[in-house]
Amino acid sequence: MSDIQPFQILILLMFLGVLLTAQFIIKRLVAHGKVVPFQSEIQIGETLRVSPKERLHLVTVKGQSFLLFISKTGASSIQQINTLGEGHDDA
Repeated sequence: MSDIQPFQILILLMFLGVLLTAQFIIKRLVAHGKVVPFQSEIQIGETLRVSPKERLHLVTVKGQSFLLFISKTGASSIQQINTLGEGHDDA
């Protein structure tokens, strides 16, 4: 009645065991500093919920900051912002 054979279950369990072992080894190598995890150049600094369907994200890309407005209706906009010391003339 069942189309699943015992050897198929054994193969699946062996595959899951290999995956868990690889995860354990990689975590140990990262913890000991032998492997450096991938570092993205794009980072989301903060997220603010403007309304239940709208969000405002502070995004940093290669040292430049942007405000990203996203709405679930599909509307979005992006604006570069100046950090302190860039383009401010307080005379």
